[in-house]
Amino acid sequence: MTKLYFGKFGENNPEQVTEKFYAAGPEGDQWYGGIQPGDWVYPFFERKVIGLWKVLRYVDKPNRIHKHHPGVVEFEEIERFKEPIPVAQFIRNQAFALDINLLNKAVKATRGCGFFELTINNSYPVDPTRVRLNRIRNFDIRLADQPLNDEYPTISVLIDNVEDMRIMDIVEYSHGISGTYSPLLSLYESRNPENERYTLKELLQYAKQDSAGNKEKYLMTVIDELEKEGVYKVTNPVQLYDNVLVGRKRTQDSAKVSRKWDEGDGAEEETTVELSETYKRYAELLDFNPNLILYGPPGTGKTYATQKIIEAFEHRHNGRVVPFAEVERQGRMKFVTFHQSYSYEEFIEGIRPRFDEEGDERSELKYGIEDGVLKELAMSAFTQSFKSDRKHEDLEHTQGSSRVWKVSLGQRKDEHVYRLCKERHCVAVDWLSQFNLEGKSYDELYTLLQKERGLDTQKPTNDASSLNGIVNVMSVGDMVLIYDGPTTIRDIGVIRSEYKYEEGGAFPHMREVTWLKEFDKPIDIYKFNGNKRLTLKTIYELTSMNVGDLQQLIRSDSEQSSQQQATESGAETKPYYMVIDEINRGNISKIFGELITLIEKDKRQSLSVTLPYSKKPFTLPKNLYLIGTMNTADRSIAVLDTALRRRFAFVEVEPDYEVFSNPNLNMSAKVNDVIDLEKLLRSINERLMERLDRDHRIGQAYFMDILSIGDLHKTWYYKVLPLLNEYFYNDLVSMQGIVGSKFFDSYGNVRSLSLHRQGNEHSEFEEALLRIYKGTIE
Repeated sequence: MTKLYFGKFGENNPEQVTEKFYAAGPEGDQWYGGIQPGDWVYPFFERKVIGLWKVLRYVDKPNRIHKHHPGVVEFEEIERFKEPIPVAQFIRNQAFALDINLLNKAVKATRGCGFFELTINNSYPVDPTRVRLNRIRNFDIRLADQPLNDEYPTISVLIDNVEDMRIMDIVEYSHGISGTYSPLLSLYESRNPENERYTLKELLQYAKQDSAGNKEKYLMTVIDELEKEGVYKVTNPVQLYDNVLVGRKRTQDSAKVSRKWDEGDGAEEETTVELSETYKRYAELLDFNPNLILYGPPGTGKTYATQKIIEAFEHRHNGRVVPFAEVERQGRMKFVTFHQSYSYEEFIEGIRPRFDEEGDERSELKYGIEDGVLKELAMSAFTQSFKSDRKHEDLEHTQGSSRVWKVSLGQRKDEHVYRLCKERHCVAVDWLSQFNLEGKSYDELYTLLQKERGLDTQKPTNDASSLNGIVNVMSVGDMVLIYDGPTTIRDIGVIRSEYKYEEGGAFPHMREVTWLKEFDKPIDIYKFNGNKRLTLKTIYELTSMNVGDLQQLIRSDSEQSSQQQATESGAETKPYYMVIDEINRGNISKIFGELITLIEKDKRQSLSVTLPYSKKPFTLPKNLYLIGTMNTADRSIAVLDTALRRRFAFVEVEPDYEVFSNPNLNMSAKVNDVIDLEKLLRSINERLMERLDRDHRIGQAYFMDILSIGDLHKTWYYKVLPLLNEYFYNDLVSMQGIVGSKFFDSYGNVRSLSLHRQGNEHSEFEEALLRIYKGTIE
């Protein structure tokens, strides 16, 4: 007996659609889902059903998709749809039972299987060539006392009343007959144990508690519509399933790439994050040029695209998707917005006021050099690159903010202390050798030193500070430089332990150290230390130096390039990202300064400049990527700084009309089953291009998160019309040419059209919007 399936064909393998085959290796592989010659298949591609195919045979066919076996299944095209059917519309067809296959697997990324059997309702023929795909049924959530509409077949989730808002039943109404709709009701009952069948209001509170933003928005809209109208029209059954029928679904750890869906019968199926081919191409471009700018009209999702590009880039380099939230949590991404007042001092470095003892009555206002956001991120990227170069477990706790300490080991011409500390892998001092100083404050250390040395001796300020450094201030992961002379050092190490006291030892106060670099000849650090000489104080922090400086010092003394070292050690250098929103709104020459040269790919870590405030050499790491966004409606790309244009790759981000076919997004492609958002947006943009240019189109983001006609009404009057008014200020004729005259009075004032319906007639607001894309605006 022949069966009917839907088959999911990935966007990354379009040849399977054009050549009509599916490559999963030998016959019997689980990815084929059991399809056999003679079975029927509806192919899903780019979130739409593109036609009807018939399974022909299993054969061997060399292909690039399945590298280990040439086995494929081939199809015969029976019908190609002139207009592919969005998945959300396809699964509303009256012929198909709305079960878990349609509600979940049809729209979720699935692992292990590409074909799923469809269940046909008893009253429809099994032969799919006789199924009329334009016959869809309505879905809604309604109060139990509201009458059902007998014009179309409808599946209704019945709610008891506005006070409790508890699900009573799920019914199907067709041809004057109503009854429980078992596929959805059994699904709801299996997903929700009897003691966890929450009301809509309880689900809303859980959504807030679980930080499930999309679910919260959906439930708020449903509750609001039920309270006002008594019914909420569902245009996307997937949203109904995810937000209501599935019950409380706790938010998963964002660091996990995959998640599992409980099928209710004990079976589990893993679903994975899918990466768009578009974002993969952008990630490939970012590899080619580490500086990328996304430009386009407002609302095209440029900022969102940066997040997906970062995820795609992570996948490209690591072989797995690292969610954007995890990259951010790891501190590998910084986000800034440029504006007219944004400065070099905020971006690179500058002199800023600060209190030397914050919160103390003796606090004094002082001025010091502080790193800007780009320099801070560069230091973190250098640190990670440094850790990859050295590939040492003791660098695990070293961060971009880790301190660098100057340490003297004995007198300048006394090698005994130096050799002892090198052999014992430590830095140490011998003052107050009879005391364990753990937990002692600076004031206590100072008092002990003063008592030991007598009141007539010089105040022990420097020694107390050195002791405080090794006892209290140093941290695991901090770096130490061993003093040689006023401008030179002998070794570089990393602190690997907390303070230790060795009773009876010659130098009992110590920190264990791993030696990372022992120079054959002392190396000069004068320029890296901000052109300052080293003092004789035993231990103090070198505030002008950071881990990135040490990486350059070690590399400059090494015979091998960093690339060779990383390759030989098997090290992985993680990428870091600086996202610059509205990059065209800042004064680029002022903000970037001399770094405009360093951002070029071939200048990274090969060319350095001396920064004007710190007087230190600085270069940009190779593992730092700059991603900017710019709104072309604000300022044309043509007037950007020429130096910037030469150093960045530019990618245009256009309005994405495909999002309206994505059933996983929290939006209604056809609001109230009347207003087609894709057609509405296309029509407006076509008219905007005729009267202005392509830079002033409207992006899809303006119509996101619209779940009801009330949402659309707010969006239209408080987002879309104000934007158009900005484009055509005091030009009523042009405004009317875009959206029609119904929205304005004779003086150009905006008219608020009514949402009230009389019977089955469209409301005044709906009718005016329909006229926009049906070409009948007045």
